[in-house]
Amino acid sequence: MHKILKNAPVCLVLMIALSACSLDASKNRIFDPDAEFAKLDSPDVPTVGDSLEKSAVQALENGQNQRALSYYEQLHDKDEKEARYQLGLAEALRRLGYNDDAVSFYNMVIAQDSTHVDAHEGKALALMAMGKSEDAGRLFSQIMERDAKRWRTLNALGLLFVTKNMYEEGRAYFNEALRHSPNNVAVMNNIGLTQAIMKDYRPAILSLESASRAAEGLQQQQVDMNLAMVMGVSGQMEAARKIASKHVTGAALDNNLGLYAHLANNDELAKSYLNMALSGSTTYYKRAWKNLDIINQGSHTEFKPELNQKSYKVR
Repeated sequence: MHKILKNAPVCLVLMIALSACSLDASKNRIFDPDAEFAKLDSPDVPTVGDSLEKSAVQALENGQNQRALSYYEQLHDKDEKEARYQLGLAEALRRLGYNDDAVSFYNMVIAQDSTHVDAHEGKALALMAMGKSEDAGRLFSQIMERDAKRWRTLNALGLLFVTKNMYEEGRAYFNEALRHSPNNVAVMNNIGLTQAIMKDYRPAILSLESASRAAEGLQQQQVDMNLAMVMGVSGQMEAARKIASKHVTGAALDNNLGLYAHLANNDELAKSYLNMALSGSTTYYKRAWKNLDIINQGSHTEFKPELNQKSYKVR
């Protein structure tokens, strides 16, 4: 017997026992608690699948793409025809750079629902990342006809114009995306970088600082590294060091400063920073060796920073 009942007065135990099987005065019948409980709604307890899907969605929202992929793979294994799982897999794969596989899953969703705008948009983003700009552009145009307020499509169209050196047109699309999605970190980041390409460094820095304030976690780290790069390219090397040092230190930091000086066409300063990087890690810091080699050969290709600064965001 339960501990509470074991020590209870006899009269209380009798009362509890009687209440479990008593007369229903209104109908003059024995009250059956099991039958009464059966009439009640079942509690809303999430299933294992519900919990897994919730974890997958949260991981994707937080930019934890590898974790999201793992969750969605488990969900997809349980139900291969569920469009939500196919779409989640496609999104995680695209963000991880597996664009061919992502397109396959987007196509599965589209095969079930040809009007699925999210799937068409994701597919267009994957095609753009694969360098298939014309195919992506056609899809984006079709999406705009259905919904002209989708920030990801507007942002992506801005990127397409920037890649064609049509910066003003690109900025117009970024601004429209920001109008429909205020304080969007990805869009503000793209505006700042486009301004930097146009050598409007002061507005670019202000845009990236705004993006950094609105960001958090890994996204903030990426924006900060872009901000440091723009500061460095504009000649503000100490300010660049201060920002970048929040996320990288030692040889990695010196390597990045070497990159910024290189982009600012100051290869003598770049060599100085890279030599400092090598003095801090002469045996293991291969990236600085490679970057120094590039400068000595007079090449401006494949110069590598610490942390991926692929800059533009499509998410």
